[in-house]
Amino acid sequence: MTGVTDRPTGSVAVVGCGALGGVFAGLLSAAGMDVTVVARSGEQRKEIAAEGLRMLENGRETRLRLRVCAELPPQKAKESFDLVLILVKAFDTDAVAAHLAGRIPPDTPVLTLQNGLGNAEALAARLKPGQILAGVTTFGALRESAGAVRLTGRGECVIGAWHREAERHTRPVAELLSNAGIPCTASPHVLPVLWKKLAVSAVINPLTAILRIPNGELLQRPELDPLMAEIAEEVWRVAARHRIPLPTPPELVEEVHRVCRGTASNRSSMLRDVEEGRPTEIGSINAAVVRLGRERGALAPANQALASLVLAISQRAGKASP
Repeated sequence: MTGVTDRPTGSVAVVGCGALGGVFAGLLSAAGMDVTVVARSGEQRKEIAAEGLRMLENGRETRLRLRVCAELPPQKAKESFDLVLILVKAFDTDAVAAHLAGRIPPDTPVLTLQNGLGNAEALAARLKPGQILAGVTTFGALRESAGAVRLTGRGECVIGAWHREAERHTRPVAELLSNAGIPCTASPHVLPVLWKKLAVSAVINPLTAILRIPNGELLQRPELDPLMAEIAEEVWRVAARHRIPLPTPPELVEEVHRVCRGTASNRSSMLRDVEEGRPTEIGSINAAVVRLGRERGALAPANQALASLVLAISQRAGKASP
């Protein structure tokens, strides 16, 4: 794992210290960057402040000292960041955007690598359009405890400007992440990138959550093939109505298979949320497909059924949890 350098090479705020937020904060810090983590959990803040963030990968452990806080300071005491990285759950994005308004300068790039749709819109509604970037990542992560995260698979990021005014930020941010061992490329058309990831998430996340199985087991159940194809085709159909070009439905299904093979032992974030009685991001994934389809007269019954099932089991799990 990358060793710590003598001095920071950039200043980054990571908002959200779940599995992926912790891993990205750890990688950025290990590369010598000055990292501030915004964590909602008091237990997590206390543990990281006292013991540092423990990052695990392939049997190795790195303990990293990070600044951790419940919120960024108000504008009168604001500091300059080269990047603010948003990795909270999708249903918390609007509250985070409201919190950031007035606390960071309008020329600070804000990047969302969250699941699903609606995150960039929520950020742009509260902040300046010229500072919003959106993207996807294929890094795998697992939170082991309040102060420990496991990097389960290295991947890459693809990012792009949410509005044209933000294009000046894409290359510097891509370079910042790449320099920290997080390979990142800039795309001139980010919407198809987000929707392709959505098509994969819309299949894998709800099915693994409902069936309580790791990603790879989806490929061992051929009876699921027609359903997986229907989910992907509905996403493709809704995207087409919104004039967002995607690979063909069979190509999307092949991408689902590729991700399942590459993350065979992973338990999806939605499955973990259901198991632990937490709210899921179904509203920004399958339910978003349904909602956007209705706007353009495209029905998505398979996505609607999955959204309803996940909502039902997550509510039941929440009631049963202590």
